[in-house]
Amino acid sequence: MSRPATAVVGGDPASPPEPDSAVVFAQKHGRSARLEGYKNDALGYYTFLGIRYAEPPVGNRRFQRPIRRFLSGELSATKQCAPCPQLDPWNPRKAVGHEDCLCLNIYAPKMPGEEEGCPVVFFVHGGNYRSGSIAPYGGQHLAQKDTILVTVQYRLGSLGYLSTGQRDAPGNAGLFDLRAALTWTQEYIEFFGGDKNRIVVMGQGSGASAASILGLSPEGRSAAGVAALSGTPLSPGAVRSDPDAHAKELAERTGCPHKPAERLMQCLKKIPVEKIILADSDMNIDMVDTNRFLDEISGRSGSGARVEEEDDRRALPPLVSEQPSQSLQRRRQHCPLLTGVVSAETSKAVFGKYSTFLTSKLGEVRDFIKKELIGGLRGVVQGVDGLIPLKALGVDSLIPLPDYYQALFDSTSKAVDGLSQIVDATSDALFNFPAYQTVRAWGAASPAFLYSFEHVGNLTKGNHFLPGISLTQDGDSKVKVPKKGPSHGDELSYIFEPLDEAGNPLGLDVSNTDHRVRESFVGLISKFAHNLGPSANNSKSFGFMPFSQDNDQFLKISDKITVDSNFRFCQMGLWGNMADRISGAFCTEFLGRLLNLPKLEVPVALPVPLNGGSESPTSSVSSEQQGLADAMQDSAFAGSSRGEDEEARLPPDTPPTNHPNVTVTRGMGLWGNMADRISGAFCTEFLGRLLNLPKLEVPVALPVPLNGGLNILGGSSRGQDRTPTQNPLLWKNPLPFRF
Repeated sequence: MSRPATAVVGGDPASPPEPDSAVVFAQKHGRSARLEGYKNDALGYYTFLGIRYAEPPVGNRRFQRPIRRFLSGELSATKQCAPCPQLDPWNPRKAVGHEDCLCLNIYAPKMPGEEEGCPVVFFVHGGNYRSGSIAPYGGQHLAQKDTILVTVQYRLGSLGYLSTGQRDAPGNAGLFDLRAALTWTQEYIEFFGGDKNRIVVMGQGSGASAASILGLSPEGRSAAGVAALSGTPLSPGAVRSDPDAHAKELAERTGCPHKPAERLMQCLKKIPVEKIILADSDMNIDMVDTNRFLDEISGRSGSGARVEEEDDRRALPPLVSEQPSQSLQRRRQHCPLLTGVVSAETSKAVFGKYSTFLTSKLGEVRDFIKKELIGGLRGVVQGVDGLIPLKALGVDSLIPLPDYYQALFDSTSKAVDGLSQIVDATSDALFNFPAYQTVRAWGAASPAFLYSFEHVGNLTKGNHFLPGISLTQDGDSKVKVPKKGPSHGDELSYIFEPLDEAGNPLGLDVSNTDHRVRESFVGLISKFAHNLGPSANNSKSFGFMPFSQDNDQFLKISDKITVDSNFRFCQMGLWGNMADRISGAFCTEFLGRLLNLPKLEVPVALPVPLNGGSESPTSSVSSEQQGLADAMQDSAFAGSSRGEDEEARLPPDTPPTNHPNVTVTRGMGLWGNMADRISGAFCTEFLGRLLNLPKLEVPVALPVPLNGGLNILGGSSRGQDRTPTQNPLLWKNPLPFRF
């Protein structure tokens, strides 16, 4: 669009702004507005802060859906607005923020002109639905890639997600805030030089879950793409299943009556907001057990999004009308998805806040990983609707998931190594497996792309953006955190400029490698946004093929971006009940090399199908359950080291694992109970070497293909019963990406 020569503000003509000044004229809904921000002359981008998109949700509006606010009159957009009410991350007995917090910031590379508008990244911050703000997220790096950044605040905790199932508190107010902000962006972004048809809804952590839920909802159809960083609609904390229990607990902590619901809401609307925020916190804050640890790092604690009733008794349409897995099954994903994880999501929590507790557990409780941790993780994963819809029929007889991780721990001797195994198990179950299942399911209807962020550098500071959650807290542990990889939130500084409370850059030391990683990662997101829209060919223009069951490419992001395949192949098979994968040649060979066990001549496979039949695996396999733990306990954990003779044992069609573009992956079928993966040739070899089982004359394949434990994929298991190989052109000729 072209900039108007004059505009009417408050009924009077207004003079046009000076060229390149940070002034926007907006005319919409019969209203006119003049909005003034500021320009960064050195870098040439424009900033508009604290723009209200909804009326303050105070008084009788507390807990209700937002009421939209339109631009009108003379407006200043030069100051951050207050964060939404939440606990002070540095003083958990104090509340901070203000209910008048429904605002957004805009970072634009240019003012509107004759040329085409820029794509827009609409960012939802993380914080487990109960903490966070938009203040730390600077948009200069996206702006320098001709991409507009819009960051948005929304109600948190009980103020955003309390539900009684009735009209006084229907729930999901925080998600409706985001929908209102997205609608505002679609209507007004053209006045800031943006293209309303190319809006990417992006989020991190719980914000990524919210962004992807919006992308699945009919109410979020204005999104041209979804970018979900370390969170998905299938993450354990994405959707809550017990809103009534939360409402009852909140009533008890605030002294309000629980029933009838009308009296509860009348009481909660009258009490100070600080009382609600403090009631949201765990009063037993100093008490830690395994369940609390898992609830905290999985994002399940506290309030959050829920599936709404079809009728909220006000004839208003719901935003979340069904479980995300059902939406994926019904192929409601109408736009492309870019999603991924950091390579050691839980390492900061395990080696930081919870290291003392976990180290004590490892020393005091025999088989802690097997008896408590993996059992708890299994409960978390199985509690996510649709993540593992198939029951693990007979899979534990082949390779018990608890024994697998316990044996890895038993093969080490240092506490720090035990903590490393806990990082692997929790990251696989709570982040890697949900991301893997989401990208597979999303790809059934729209292009879906997967990445793994693996760089650790000077900008690795997730706690600056997410200070209020356990996943980013260092704690007071004396245990030195090993460089396993980046932890939750550590990728954010490679997208956003970290800002202090006053909006000034922190001035972090940026190494040459950090600069290259930032250029690549920002370029990846910008390119994803630029290649959206009605006429875009996402697969070709984005530069690599989308993830599918036949083509499981993903991006590895370090000092350069390279294409890889077979994302944590065996771990995904273990978690996902992919029996064909776990029983295949690659996984048994991998475990044999990992633990230095004797070679098996023939891969071990399941003699009967794991598809609901009455038969079970033969006793020769079942009797080796204890042998698995013993074999792994007596073996030295070899890490990445391997002799030349071990390299020679690889199947002839397997690429060399020491090649920089090949990842030797580890156990998702176990975590997800994917029977077809676990019984396949790849994982049979993997587990056979580990278990040191006798040779089977003829491996028996599954007569009926399973769908990888994920019924939302349409019933096909194509691409699962195979040895994980890459296109030779990919692993013989690395393809570094530069954006």
